[in-house]
Amino acid sequence: MKKLIILLTVVLLFTYCKGPGSGPLVKESFSKEDQNQKMEGQNHKAQVKTEKIDIVVEPCGECITIAKLLADKKSYSGKVIKIKGKVTKFNPAIMGKNWVHIQDGSEFQGGFDLTITTDIQAAVGETITFEGKIVLDKDFGYGYFYNVLMEDGKSVL
Repeated sequence: MKKLIILLTVVLLFTYCKGPGSGPLVKESFSKEDQNQKMEGQNHKAQVKTEKIDIVVEPCGECITIAKLLADKKSYSGKVIKIKGKVTKFNPAIMGKNWVHIQDGSEFQGGFDLTITTDIQAAVGETITFEGKIVLDKDFGYGYFYNVLMEDGKSVL
């Protein structure tokens, strides 16, 4: 009988245990606020660091500049825009996408760089016109936070 009770206890413990941080001895009343307070010491809303380069890229006829985008970002949120810039950084195959940073020489309140997620390959120094949807305040966690991001950018002429 004791073996049966022990066996049932072990089975119940494994049934209710859903991995690390769970089980009968773990406090289950942690709220999101408690978790956020624990993370305050971590810099989870850090900006991705970029360096400004000295360039001038003339925008195409239908393009807007990075400065104009940053100055009026709320009006562009959720909209598809065209923007032309020089590739200053390229990171391939991160989270299933390529990540391209462009600059066009314009600046608004210290902002001069636009990050674009795309399927295309790009080379640093190459000038490309992208078309894509603008999203605001995108937080991927682990310090990757973007005030303005172009998602699914396509290369256009």
